[in-house]
Amino acid sequence: MSNYYESYILLSNNRKLSYIGYGDNNQNTVIFFHGFGSSVHSIHPDIKILDENNIRFFAINRPGYGDSDFELEYSMEDYADWINEFLTAKGIQKASLIGWSSGGLYSQVFAGKYPEKVTSLNLVSSAIPLNSSETKSILPMNWKMIRNMNRYMPLMTKTYFKSLSKKVTKSLDSIIQKSIEQMVEEDKKVANDQILQEAIIKGTVEGYRNNGNGVYYDALALCKKIPKLKNPASNTKVNIWQGGEDTVWTSKTSAYLREKYSNSTYSFIDNAGHLLYLSHWDEILKKSVS
Repeated sequence: MSNYYESYILLSNNRKLSYIGYGDNNQNTVIFFHGFGSSVHSIHPDIKILDENNIRFFAINRPGYGDSDFELEYSMEDYADWINEFLTAKGIQKASLIGWSSGGLYSQVFAGKYPEKVTSLNLVSSAIPLNSSETKSILPMNWKMIRNMNRYMPLMTKTYFKSLSKKVTKSLDSIIQKSIEQMVEEDKKVANDQILQEAIIKGTVEGYRNNGNGVYYDALALCKKIPKLKNPASNTKVNIWQGGEDTVWTSKTSAYLREKYSNSTYSFIDNAGHLLYLSHWDEILKKSVS
């Protein structure tokens, strides 16, 4: 990640929002929303594609991730406001958004609240609303469990993520190896690539630092009700990416997104898993600014 620079802005609430950036002289701005239990350092480290497509790139940590300060009981709408503060601080009028996994839901909330700031919305292996009667029957089991635990046993959820944080700190290699063993074949290929594995590991370490509190409050935010999703302005492109072997966010959940964003394009990668954003990084970036 030596070609990216790391910094932060100070928000109006006096909290730090940390980020990595690249290509300040490039003209096409892309904002990346990271996944759950990950961080900005989980992105593909190759920056050649950024220059080839004249991309000014930013990946921004949520509260409690990386060097971003904690913010207790925040909502996805709050985070959308903080991203807007970031854009204002950088003098950015419009940007393309790439949201991976749970970051996809945060990017949708931002696009719904600040549609005038969005050039394209790119949802990669994206989450759908967790607290909605529309999605109740299609939520993957792991997310149903997180939703129910946060609703009925929040202290147990906090304890769980704290325990997981300790495991990551003390037994990182075994945790990563066990995670890889449970992946589908295409994701194993990605995770066993030495360069990409370093990015995944760093993202995981930063995601579960601070006793797992960042992940816990992220989960609380994800489980709050949000305004109903709706099609953005007609001049805003929506691109949806789905791996056929993804078991984290499945083809059923992307079908829900296709219904909600009726003007979207859909890229279905038959053998890809949840790490589709790394295996097809070049294509996703190109499409986001095309």
